[in-house]
Amino acid sequence: MGVRPEWSQRLLRKGVLVAETYQLFSGWDFARGVEQNLEHGLAGRQSTQGWDNEVLATIRRRIRDFEFIESLIVLAQHGMPITDWRHCLRLWVGATEEPFHTFALDWLYEERARGRLAIRSEDLVGVVDEAASHRGGKAAPISDYSRIRAARDLLKTAGDLGMVEGAGPVRTFANISMSDDVLVYYVQLIAELEGDATKVPNSRLWRLAYMSPGDIHLSLLHLHQYRRLNYQVAGSLVQLALPARSAVEFARQVA
Repeated sequence: MGVRPEWSQRLLRKGVLVAETYQLFSGWDFARGVEQNLEHGLAGRQSTQGWDNEVLATIRRRIRDFEFIESLIVLAQHGMPITDWRHCLRLWVGATEEPFHTFALDWLYEERARGRLAIRSEDLVGVVDEAASHRGGKAAPISDYSRIRAARDLLKTAGDLGMVEGAGPVRTFANISMSDDVLVYYVQLIAELEGDATKVPNSRLWRLAYMSPGDIHLSLLHLHQYRRLNYQVAGSLVQLALPARSAVEFARQVA
């Protein structure tokens, strides 16, 4: 799978737009093209024309790798509850968007494991700097204002995707609980993102659900027990057989 996390000021600043994206995907018509669906599903739905344009431009940017986001469309289109669907969206955003990728997989996961209780936006300026340092030599330096704004936006994004909770400048870690359908979807999409099903049990992308290697192992055993997939472990040898050939195919099976 040729998708890697990329820095996007627009996607971070405008937010994940969970409700707007879910509504768009729920009414998606595969007989139409992408632009037709965007116009039909989003135009005129917001409070002002300006915000209407911003939502349209942001979601257009987020679904640029349409082939790989199609499974999210199928899940919403066929009625997966938005509370479950949001977990699936979080995996996509965390895998493909910087600086949220660095924030969620490194700082947020590690600080939770260390026992941190409170999170403030000012704690995250260093995360923004770290992610920005990997943008490449031609990227313009990020301003002080943008650093502070990005830190605030990171915390809001984590809240919108269910990783932190609370309101105001101080947030706390949320407890993440996912259904079996969502767990299997994670297995399917992580296999595609990693390019190999054998890499699923050790993938860092599970950190987006605050899952440690032990948690992953127990979840895979649970899914195996209920015949949702085939997971065999013998010493250091691991065999994982997926229930579908792709995340899209699995989404259709769930539907």
